[in-house]
Amino acid sequence: MTDTNSTQAIPAAFTLVSTTDLPELNATLLQLRHNVTGARLVHIENEDTNNLFAVAFKTPPSDSTGVAHILEHTALCGSKNFPVRDPFFTMLKRSLNTFMNAFTASDWTCYPFSSQNHKDFYNLLDIYLDAAFFPLLRERDFAQEGHRLEFAQSDDPTSGLTFKGVVFNEMKGAMADPSSLLSRRTTRHLYPTTCYHHNSGGEPEDIPDLSWQQLRDFHAEFYHPSNACFFTYGNFPLADHLEVIEEKVLSQFQARAVNSEVPQEQRFTAPLTVKEPFPIDEQEELTGKSMVHLSWLCSDISDSYTRLSLTLLSQLLLGNSASPLYKALLDSGLGTNLTPGCGYHDDYRSTCFTVGLQGTDEDKSDQIENLVLETLRKIADDGFSRERIDAAIHRLELVNREVSGDSYPYAIMMMMRILGPWLHCDDPVSPLQLDENLTRLRKELDDGPFFENLIRTWLLDNPHRVNLCLHPDPTLTKEMEQKEQQRLKALEARLTDNDRQNLIDQAQTLQQAQEEKEDVSCLPSLELSDIDPKEPEIASETLAVGDHEVTFYPQPTNGLAYFNLYFPVSGVDAELHPYLPLFSSLLTQIGAGKYSYLEMAERIEAGTGGIRASVEILDDIASLDQYQPLLRLRGKALIRNVDNLAEILADVATSADFTDLERLATVIGQIKTSWENAIPGSGHSYAARAAAGHLTAAGQCREQWSGLTQFKQVKEIAKLKADQLTDLAAKMQKIAKQLLHSDSVHAAITAEQDDLESNRNAMQHLLERLPGLGHQDAMTTAATITPQAVQLGWATSIPVSYVTRVFRTVPLVHEDAAALKILAALLKANFLHREIREKGGAYGGMANSNSEAGVFSMLSYRDPHLSRTLDVYEQALQWVQSGDFDQEKIKEAVLAVFSAIDRPLSPGGVGAHEFANALQGMTLEIRQQFRQRLLAVTKEQLINVAQIYLTDKLAESPVSILSNDEILRQAQEQLPDMEIVRL
Repeated sequence: MTDTNSTQAIPAAFTLVSTTDLPELNATLLQLRHNVTGARLVHIENEDTNNLFAVAFKTPPSDSTGVAHILEHTALCGSKNFPVRDPFFTMLKRSLNTFMNAFTASDWTCYPFSSQNHKDFYNLLDIYLDAAFFPLLRERDFAQEGHRLEFAQSDDPTSGLTFKGVVFNEMKGAMADPSSLLSRRTTRHLYPTTCYHHNSGGEPEDIPDLSWQQLRDFHAEFYHPSNACFFTYGNFPLADHLEVIEEKVLSQFQARAVNSEVPQEQRFTAPLTVKEPFPIDEQEELTGKSMVHLSWLCSDISDSYTRLSLTLLSQLLLGNSASPLYKALLDSGLGTNLTPGCGYHDDYRSTCFTVGLQGTDEDKSDQIENLVLETLRKIADDGFSRERIDAAIHRLELVNREVSGDSYPYAIMMMMRILGPWLHCDDPVSPLQLDENLTRLRKELDDGPFFENLIRTWLLDNPHRVNLCLHPDPTLTKEMEQKEQQRLKALEARLTDNDRQNLIDQAQTLQQAQEEKEDVSCLPSLELSDIDPKEPEIASETLAVGDHEVTFYPQPTNGLAYFNLYFPVSGVDAELHPYLPLFSSLLTQIGAGKYSYLEMAERIEAGTGGIRASVEILDDIASLDQYQPLLRLRGKALIRNVDNLAEILADVATSADFTDLERLATVIGQIKTSWENAIPGSGHSYAARAAAGHLTAAGQCREQWSGLTQFKQVKEIAKLKADQLTDLAAKMQKIAKQLLHSDSVHAAITAEQDDLESNRNAMQHLLERLPGLGHQDAMTTAATITPQAVQLGWATSIPVSYVTRVFRTVPLVHEDAAALKILAALLKANFLHREIREKGGAYGGMANSNSEAGVFSMLSYRDPHLSRTLDVYEQALQWVQSGDFDQEKIKEAVLAVFSAIDRPLSPGGVGAHEFANALQGMTLEIRQQFRQRLLAVTKEQLINVAQIYLTDKLAESPVSILSNDEILRQAQEQLPDMEIVRL
């Protein structure tokens, strides 16, 4: 073994290639190579206890059958040492993982997991290594996860053929989402000769062309150590990781040539103009639904300096509302918002830059193209001020320094930053180490018009450009359905009697496998004793700041400070409450005091990491008839800029300017299109929120503020012209006066302990600038509503369904809340997943008990069924009542719950979460009591709470479904009282 600078020992099977200190990230990066196979490894060593492992393979597709995507699913369905049906989903409930998933990108596939528990980490490492390198890839798993041909009624040969499969249905939903379609169609045309031309996820019309043998061949070709990159992160010893990887995998392979290189794209000699349709409901308005998108092929991913330079150029052009290209597009009135994904992308071997407008029309394509090019010419002539360049560099430095990780573990974010350059050009360091390239860039800025030349080289003088118009087509959905039916009928016409019987037999075999009670004892599992019985205590300090008490949370923020202000909304006139979400969205995007909205945008970028306002609801932990509706104003900054942060937040809170009606109209249009982009990917959440609005007062408020009800209101307001917004502006000004004052504000700071005093002083300045009204607004709102068993259908153009059913339960301090939490995990893992995903072919089937809100939900995601899924929900309750689960299943459900509730947050997220807990009275003692109840849940309790709160309350349980109009109308036969609402 060889000693390294990291004080770790490297096993002899590996060679340490390099060691790089990353002081700005408090980490060290080690690059290694396996001596025999050539497998590459990167380890980021630091003090983070949330350790991560991932293995990635370059998997360039040669068609759009989705082979890489289907393989990602199928590899996790059983392996040599773990030959059970579904080890991945089984381990989700036998683990305290903080993250488990797999990703299929355009040219790579990755299998990551993370855990804070040492035993758990190595349990999962065994599973993942075996799944990636030694999967069973059974034909029945391919049929379940990818696609299969089956009769609509699997045992009835007269019921007509249909395509089924999890990925098939997933991609049907994805390819009906205009945002996803825009991305796919852009790469199809921008990269005509390389793998990015193809849809690695799979086009629904191409997926049925993939054979089981082709899947197996793809694995044999690409899933080899010589084509593998291993990534580890955290404070567990690297040597231990390497020994396991060597023993379990690498020692069993020899080096092999793998042809997975992605060539550089062949360059255009002239721009390409393309028009592509996307599906839209026949009854939906077509005006203002198109997207116009310009894309350029840029530098090779191996050029780290140009990557950094183009990243900064993207920020300069599009980073905020004052950025010149952003402003020109929005001010033009040709569209309502930038297209999704605008900016520079270094995800591909040949990088790209994209920009465009959505909320526009097909006949404006030429105008938008000309506007983009004319604006770029003007910018190239006029240049950027040094202040703007410094602000963009500041933004880049802050993003690089911030320890994020509330949505995904921080380690995942680090891995995603390095993966492209590492896979394609063996450079995992440059995306994390910016200093050398920034030093060079600053020197070149002094020497001449640097960014202006970049614009000319990569945009204006670059003929490799695609002008894409994505336009709505109300007949497309039916055309695609007819095409699919014609294909199925042609297949059926060729079937012999023997073929028909084979299809019936195959369906029966798959169903039997799905229902079989397996012996999963070969899979490792944690025990309840591995769960820490003690609720973690987060350090805090109450500071006297002028006349206020401010809570300070010392956290390892890596030199950032986070400010949080909460304002109760009870002092705002009741008739203005529906406008509070719009107020919060506008507040940080308009002018303030002497500063225009453009000047405010520049101040925010130069002096902060961003500021934001939002309306939030804190549930009462003791009563479902009370809640705390609040406005939250927050921001973050490097510690050297904390005074700027305080000054900007004070300006926003004290002098927001709602008189610029043109600006209001622009931002409202952006808000509307942001809603439209968000709904297709989160249909289950929106459907469930709409249903919960009929159960509790807090649920009703939550739906009005952040649900489909709010979306419909925003759509109506967005129809108004700027000169028709005078009344709305007056409402906004009135809300600001009634809401943003010092008498009721609650404030918190999260930062490094050493930075306490500078943060205290900045916060004092902020609070002293807030006006006082001489009275305190109540934190809590009390209201009682009677649960209503409504049936809601939300009509969109999505070809799949999101089916939800919700129940009113109990608040968190109730003795049954813990059992309901465990019940949701039990139902999800042991019944809904099998019936809705494995058998039904939906992408997801799940249950959730929101203990704070007192709401229990059953949900499906990208579901080919509707009525069947509602039947499954009732069958799930019957299954619980039957008691057909043992203590092992209960243990697994408890582990799954603790895996979620003990998941670590970012340092900034810790402070925000703890402060919200404090405001709602969620003390350490109450959390500890809930924790103890979770650990002590019994089978009898689970059966009882299912009976009391679910089975006995079916008649009071709302149903809410997001789907397309045709599917919803067919469902009205089973749900005659369902009201269909068009979105």
